[in-house]
Amino acid sequence: MPELLAHSAVQDALGRSLSSRSSAGRSHALGAQWELTLTVTERGIARIRHAVRAHLRRWDREGAEAVTLLGVSELLTNVLRHAHTPEARIVVRTEADGGYVVVSDLDRRLPVVGAADLLSEDGRGLALLEALADVFGVTSTPSGKHVWFRVACPGGWGPADSGGGT
Repeated sequence: MPELLAHSAVQDALGRSLSSRSSAGRSHALGAQWELTLTVTERGIARIRHAVRAHLRRWDREGAEAVTLLGVSELLTNVLRHAHTPEARIVVRTEADGGYVVVSDLDRRLPVVGAADLLSEDGRGLALLEALADVFGVTSTPSGKHVWFRVACPGGWGPADSGGGT
């Protein structure tokens, strides 16, 4: 995770670079890492899930697909609903024994993981992600925050450097 956050620290330039991007975003894949800078929209979240699923399959990482896609949906939905601006960056990185997802946004307010009312239609996503992911965290940055999680797949992911970029 430190090298992923170190790389994502460059994304603190997020505020400088996002203003020129379209809502479709800009995607970059290199080896076992995929990045996208975008303006989050409701329709766009489904497209991002599809792209993440495609990369996980290309990398032979289907073992963590369900939790990864749930986390991607939750974190991007939180950007859309709670951040002051829908600008965000997502980084998906696979390793030999698992993978990370980091969603960075420009809102300095940190998310609160709480117990939602059982009858509530929302408010349970981060608690569910925290329970399903192996590690979940939030890191403050000068321009906002990184919300991230790790999904382990011991013995089920194969070599981290398999697959290629798009």
